[in-house]
Amino acid sequence: MTEIGDRSYVGINNIVQACSKIYPDQLNPTQATSLVKYWLGGSECLDYISIYHNQGNDTSPTHWHYVTFGFSDLHGDGRVHKVASKDDPDSTSGYGFELTFRLRKAPENSNSVQEIPLWPCKLLQYLAKYVFKTGTQFRAGHHIPFGHVLPNLYSSDGNTHIHDLLITNDRQLKSFRTNLGSVEFLQLVGCFENELEAAQECNVAQIIDLFSTNRKTGGTLLVTDMSRRESIFDIIPNAKQMIREKIEKEGSQLGRVLARCSWNVESVPPNDTHFRPVTSIDLTFDLDAAKIFLKILRTRLRRGKWFIFDSLNNQSICFISIAANNQGIMVDSIQQIMILGMREAQIMLLPDHIDLCTDLMSHISDIKDEQTLPLRYEIPFHTNTKMIISIISSNEFNHDGVEY
Repeated sequence: MTEIGDRSYVGINNIVQACSKIYPDQLNPTQATSLVKYWLGGSECLDYISIYHNQGNDTSPTHWHYVTFGFSDLHGDGRVHKVASKDDPDSTSGYGFELTFRLRKAPENSNSVQEIPLWPCKLLQYLAKYVFKTGTQFRAGHHIPFGHVLPNLYSSDGNTHIHDLLITNDRQLKSFRTNLGSVEFLQLVGCFENELEAAQECNVAQIIDLFSTNRKTGGTLLVTDMSRRESIFDIIPNAKQMIREKIEKEGSQLGRVLARCSWNVESVPPNDTHFRPVTSIDLTFDLDAAKIFLKILRTRLRRGKWFIFDSLNNQSICFISIAANNQGIMVDSIQQIMILGMREAQIMLLPDHIDLCTDLMSHISDIKDEQTLPLRYEIPFHTNTKMIISIISSNEFNHDGVEY
């Protein structure tokens, strides 16, 4: 760890200024820094992670506030990120965000550097590694099903109920724009497995709103307590019923997720700039993504809505019902599968196809582990047109040595 000093780089300065508005008395916060910077051949993608002491408020406990430096363009000279065009009002700085994480302080901890937990820095560098490897961009409303990874980063025995992460906007740090592009601060919020499942049923924002109402789940600042033993549904017993009733009345508001998935077709130029129809598409999901697909058939597509899976390799799969009328829809009841290069796939599911998917795949809701995988399903659309869905284990989605 080192102490932050004056920096001449505009990207760094703007993040420091944003933090200084929240922490005017902590102008030299403790920093975790990579010994060899990424742009000098180092393995850690983030230059710095600043760690602030936050007193909390009436609803949120005292905590450590971790803020990354490196997802956005810190230098403006092309050493890491492509320099944004000054003439593009929608340009982003680097990936367009920095990540934050708020970790509840143990009651016996002081503010000394020696007592700052370092495992969140490993978590943030871990996430940075796969963002840099795959080009995946996080958004508020995404969630990260982490499985064993988060507990093992936290402690050697994995003794925590916090297994997964939700992503929302940081409640204190405000987005900004410079001549390097825009930057927003996205906060990681730890959650139980059943809280993640509820977010997949409705949306992340609804679970975040529930968390913010109770001190045990982080309060308004959404502080993660790794020692928490009660889920939000234990703390607010009627919360699950409220969510179910809202979904039955309005359908799910979750329209997009980041998931382990991919798609493939034959003989298509990967950089094609125009949508083109295809007669067959192969979709691949891990078990978590497949369960989400099964849920959104009922909560989204049956209700005339659409749903998008963003993959970890910068592909997207957009499922569209025949009643959806959003801009940008290229499919119809005749040409049900359209693709844009190898980046975006649009698939229209008619009511009988939704029923068929549900009937064929309903059993996966009861699968608890991946020992029964792989599974394969073929969904015929009309003459010579089909969708094939394969479910494989999550570790088969590793890319370039990065485990997701």
